[in-house]
Amino acid sequence: MTESPEKNEKLVFIFDVESQLESKISLFFKRSITPSKIECPLYRLTHSAKGLKPEVAEYMTNFGLEYETLYRDEFIKKYEGFEIFGTFKIADATYPSVYIVIGSEREERQVYELIAARYFSKCESLSCFSRVLKRKYSQFKELGPAEFKKINSPGYKPENDSDELDEKEEKKQKIETAHQKIVDMENEMKKKQAE
Repeated sequence: MTESPEKNEKLVFIFDVESQLESKISLFFKRSITPSKIECPLYRLTHSAKGLKPEVAEYMTNFGLEYETLYRDEFIKKYEGFEIFGTFKIADATYPSVYIVIGSEREERQVYELIAARYFSKCESLSCFSRVLKRKYSQFKELGPAEFKKINSPGYKPENDSDELDEKEEKKQKIETAHQKIVDMENEMKKKQAE
């Protein structure tokens, strides 16, 4: 992180699950018996048979921001009256997701989407999720809410997305290395045949 967190920032992790008793019982059994059958990827990443994974709690403590976990209906009920940046309506939120809440009083608080649902289909490990969270929080702090929202909208295609360029460069390097190994093996075989 490039900056220390502001005094009144909180991360809100919203699971793609309702808070009704039947849902909680179902989750409990799935967590205990068949965790791979849990439909919500964020819940699957952060919970084990015993509840919130200790490594998640430790990571969030080290991250340095207060956080809460909510089911989607709890999120809507708790934050529906808050100012959500721009024209976004809380009923239009996608789940699972991570939001950042800024401000100390209800009237002053603002809620911003930090990690949209589409990222969770790509992140299947805690290390991947922690990298995404760190990167998105850093972007949010560096760019400010308006620019952050713009570059994180689904249709936005940056000319120089450094992560995308790094990935392409890494793939290119792997292909070149594999190609060089093949060329070296072919040359070695030709040498042996010539002897």
